Amino acid sequence: MRSAGIDLAGKSENPTGFCLLTEIGADTKILFTDLEILKEIEYTNPECIAIDAPFWAPRLGAWRPCEEKLLRRGFKPLSSLLPTMRVLTLRSSHLVKVLRERKFRIIEVFPRATESILNLSKEPRKNEHEYDALLCALTAKAYLEGKYEDLDGIILPK
Repeated sequence: MRSAGIDLAGKSENPTGFCLLTEIGADTKILFTDLEILKEIEYTNPECIAIDAPFWAPRLGAWRPCEEKLLRRGFKPLSSLLPTMRVLTLRSSHLVKVLRERKFRIIEVFPRATESILNLSKEPRKNEHEYDALLCALTAKAYLEGKYEDLDGIILPK
């Protein structure tokens, strides 16, 4: 089973964490441009890709239904309408569209929830973007195994 996690940055000049999780372990790296991300995905060919970024922004109000559910559980997502989150949402929606056109299975995730549910914590030596990408990949693995919960679009491991 091959699952991938992406901690997507809003701008391509900022680091995006990438993780490929297989039966033999996890490989993490930092990528920048959409082209680098797409090439890495094509090369590694994961069964599921979990992305830490909103796929769309709410039409009304500050929160999407999935974010409201996270808030009710005590998590603190950022509203997709914040200026920096709008940039991220535009980038992710474009990337998701391209990946779906290429027939990849894509899910939206929230790494802080995964971290809490799986009772994990970051090692001080690890890069935060690669760590979040690992959390995303772990959620994709849970999704592939059918051990997940869907909060109206955000997938959490069980």
